Amino acid sequence: METTARGDVPKTLQTIAYISIPNSDDLEFLLWDLQDAITAYAQLSGTALPHPVDLKANDAGSVADGIVLAIEDVADDKTLTAIEQALERFGGTGTRVYAAIRAAQQGTEQARETAVRLHKACERHNQLWCGGVAICAGSGIAALRRSPRMGLLRRPFSEAMDKLVGAVRMGCSVEHAQKLSGAATGGVDTDGMVRATPALPTPIWHAVMRHLAEHSNC
Repeated sequence: METTARGDVPKTLQTIAYISIPNSDDLEFLLWDLQDAITAYAQLSGTALPHPVDLKANDAGSVADGIVLAIEDVADDKTLTAIEQALERFGGTGTRVYAAIRAAQQGTEQARETAVRLHKACERHNQLWCGGVAICAGSGIAALRRSPRMGLLRRPFSEAMDKLVGAVRMGCSVEHAQKLSGAATGGVDTDGMVRATPALPTPIWHAVMRHLAEHSNC
C-alpha cells in the first residue's frame, strides 16, 4: 500500500509568515512576487486569501500554518541561526515550510545544499519541508519588478514561482502540488526545489540587468 508523506497531505493555510533572511531588495522582490501571484489567483478563483502574519507583533503565542523563507543560496552560520529562530518563533508542529532561494546563475549546487539544510532544520522543529524555488539569476533581480511578469526577462522565474504558488495554495509540497494539478513533476529535484535560470545567454543577461539597475536608480 502506498504511503503518503505528511507534507503531501493538502491543508488550507489560514496564516502564512513571509520572512526575508536577510532583509534585501532582491529577497523582498521574491516575496512580493509570490504574494502578488497568490492574491491574483485567489481573486480569479474566488477563494479566501491566507492571512499574512505580522512579523513585528509581540504575540509569542501565534503559530503560522505556513512559513515562506526568502534567503540567499549561501547560508552562513548567522543566517542559519536566524532561520532556526524564525522556525521556532512562527512555526509549530506540522507547519508547512517553503523557500524562495536567490542563487547565482551557476549556483545550483549551493542552492541544493541550502535546501538540504533547511530540510534538516524543519525536521529538528517537527515541521514539514515542502520545497520551493531557486531563482538562479544572480544579484539585482529586484530591478525586474517593473518588467512584465510573463515577459522575456521574468517568464522563467514566474513559471517557477507559480509552482510554489500552487503548493502554498494547496498547503502541500511543491512536487505533490504538481501531481495534484496533473502537471509533470520532472522539474522538481529530489530536494523539493524547482530551479529557474534566465532565458537569455549569460553575457546578455548581465548587460540587461546592469541597464535595468542603472535606470531604476534614476
